Amino acid sequence: MVKRHSYQFGETIMKQSNAHIERIACAVLALVLFAACSRQVTVKIGVVGPMTGPLAAFGNDMAKGSQVAMDELNSDSFTIGGKTAHFVMLTEDDKASPEEGKAAAQRLIDAGVVAVFGHLNSGVTIAAAPLYAKAGIPQLSVSTNPKYTRMGLKTAFRITADDIQQGGALGKLISEKLHAKSIYMVDDQTTFGVGLSDEVNKIFKLRNLVVPHESIDPKGADFDALTQRIKDKNADVVFMGGDEGFGSPLLKALRKAGWAGKFVAADAMCDPSSIKNAGGAADSNFYCTVAGVPPSWLAAGIGFTQLYKAKYGAPGAYSTLAYDGIHVLAQAMQEGNSIDPAKYLPALATGSFDGKIQGIVEFDAKGDVKDGTVVIYQSIGGQLIEQREML
Repeated sequence: MVKRHSYQFGETIMKQSNAHIERIACAVLALVLFAACSRQVTVKIGVVGPMTGPLAAFGNDMAKGSQVAMDELNSDSFTIGGKTAHFVMLTEDDKASPEEGKAAAQRLIDAGVVAVFGHLNSGVTIAAAPLYAKAGIPQLSVSTNPKYTRMGLKTAFRITADDIQQGGALGKLISEKLHAKSIYMVDDQTTFGVGLSDEVNKIFKLRNLVVPHESIDPKGADFDALTQRIKDKNADVVFMGGDEGFGSPLLKALRKAGWAGKFVAADAMCDPSSIKNAGGAADSNFYCTVAGVPPSWLAAGIGFTQLYKAKYGAPGAYSTLAYDGIHVLAQAMQEGNSIDPAKYLPALATGSFDGKIQGIVEFDAKGDVKDGTVVIYQSIGGQLIEQREML
């Protein structure tokens, strides 16, 4: 009996000891997990643009380029304030509408994003910018209308050349490089289209060129009638200020009517998807510009293209800008040692950042990128080919 009680007593002691060890192990594991979590920070960045509708390809290019950048930052264990940052993308569809854009902006603000990359359309960007400013959230946009960075908002930044620069390049391309004899201008009544057309026309006026100019609502556009008016003027170059949703039907109508002149557009119709959507209409007489550096200019850009192709296929014009934009925002947070917008905003405004594709990225006092680049492309064999000699 004594032996039995001794065995039971020893067994009880062992059980108590094991339970004590388990409690210690759990406590240690909890401390380890807590310490690991305390050394991590979640960074929510909003990416917003037209994810549906005629311009969906551009909005989705922005989202894909942003995701490639975030995947890269996460795999590199990027740190902010001594903590490993985990980047999370929150996307919103603004449907290329100012009202939808404001609603999308508010949803991102309510979701607790610490930065926003977007919007695409100038009219939408300008409408949403005051909301981000009121919330103190930095907004980095690809929109080109100058008004965006001239509203006095400390949170508004542009990563591309603006319409003044792009319009100047387009005006010189048409009047000098393409040797236009008769030009016809048309815009789609958007903030982007009207603003860009005005800048192009300033170049024409400097050269004493009087150019017919129509501003047309795409919803009620009669492209056949417009085509006839263009042909009646014997135009050999047409400049289209506006989005692909307007420009592509116009180009198709012109080609269908036998017009063989040069068609020139800007970055809202300068993407591989634009050439595909236009079919054979975007032939070698199709020219366009992008306000940003192509990936081929830097070695890091070539690496980005390979990563992007492996996941999504060929990158679009806005994929590269979004990719650089996310890296710039991340570097600003790192320089400010915080993801708190109030703390890293001064660093974003005054810092110098490593744009993986754009090169050194810095902003002036208005929030415009310094030394913005405009690149000219020509459609050759169904591909957009850079034309450096036309710059």
